Amino acid sequence: MPIEGGLDILNRFTFVFGAKVFIVLFLIFYAFFSLMLHRQIQFMSRKLPTVLNPHLRFLSILNIGVAIAVLFLVIGLF
Repeated sequence: MPIEGGLDILNRFTFVFGAKVFIVLFLIFYAFFSLMLHRQIQFMSRKLPTVLNPHLRFLSILNIGVAIAVLFLVIGLF
């Protein structure tokens, strides 16, 4: 059983590939975080109503949209 055939897989994992995987995973986690942030803002708005609630909701929805748009943009570029 030759060992050289198994090492071919390791040659495909370069620094650039690792960086791309890291960036995509980071953006997935950031999109998930923005969804959690939106949920927290909804909870806070119900428990502590203020004048800023509509603005905070708008910013959290905008944050979700930007996070998902950047994620799809980066996936499309890679």
